[in-house]
Amino acid sequence: MPVLSALYVLATEGGIPGSDWRAKIAVPLGLLVFVGTVYMLVRANLGTRRGYLVMATSLWGFMVIYALFWTFGAPGTPPATGPQNLPGQDLDAYEPVWRAFAGDSLVAGQPEYAVAKSFPEGFATDPVAAGLPADFAATAELGVDEILNFFSTKEGPLQDPPIGLTWAPVPDSIRYAKATNGRPIIAVTYQETYQPADVEVEEGESPPLTAGGAEPAEDGANVAPEGAQIGDIAEGGETYTAFGFFDAGNPQFPSYLMLGLMLLLFVVHALLLARDENRERRETAPPQRAEEPQPVTTGV
Repeated sequence: MPVLSALYVLATEGGIPGSDWRAKIAVPLGLLVFVGTVYMLVRANLGTRRGYLVMATSLWGFMVIYALFWTFGAPGTPPATGPQNLPGQDLDAYEPVWRAFAGDSLVAGQPEYAVAKSFPEGFATDPVAAGLPADFAATAELGVDEILNFFSTKEGPLQDPPIGLTWAPVPDSIRYAKATNGRPIIAVTYQETYQPADVEVEEGESPPLTAGGAEPAEDGANVAPEGAQIGDIAEGGETYTAFGFFDAGNPQFPSYLMLGLMLLLFVVHALLLARDENRERRETAPPQRAEEPQPVTTGV
């Protein structure tokens, strides 16, 4: 009972990390239980070789049907729902993703994205003027958030993020361009927002709103005007222009690869099974009896 209780907790509430030994043996153990037991049953009736060929042909044939659903979809199942990456790759290796970069980064130094160095030249205010689809603006809105998350968190190479966590994109600041490799590029300007200042106030009063929550200046230059709310763009606040290119990826590639592999394995095992059956048919066929010679009349 304790073991069953622990398994129930893992299945419903918890989880096993990929580095755990139980996670590493899950797939081999599943193959051993679900495929190995079927093979043993078939082997008991058809023998080792024929049993394997029958089981493998059936398995890979079933996987071909599965791979067709993964690749092309079905009623109620969208396409490209199968494997999303190959072994050893990141989970988003083939998924559509925004790649953020700075105007003075190594990415901007590449010939494909050199237009970022000439900003604002080479950028347009709408996608169509930049040679992009008219409906790309919706995708660009997602890129604005992705770029903000990248440049405001201390992850990877960013130990000193140039954008604060409370910054926001300046309205109508998105600019569009097209890289020489055909990928869309956007430039977005982010600016400080009004936040409660970290100062002591009397009980019942609210702290003043300042740009980035800084201490109010003596001349009140960074204090929000009357009627401003938390999160509004701070007039005169710091700004930063960041860039990002859109990698459309190829979500269907792993599914196509799996379909081709499954189809190849099915065809190979089906041919081997047919060859084995033909050989058994020849070996078990009764020998043909030679025709007895018939007497020939001479006509005399």
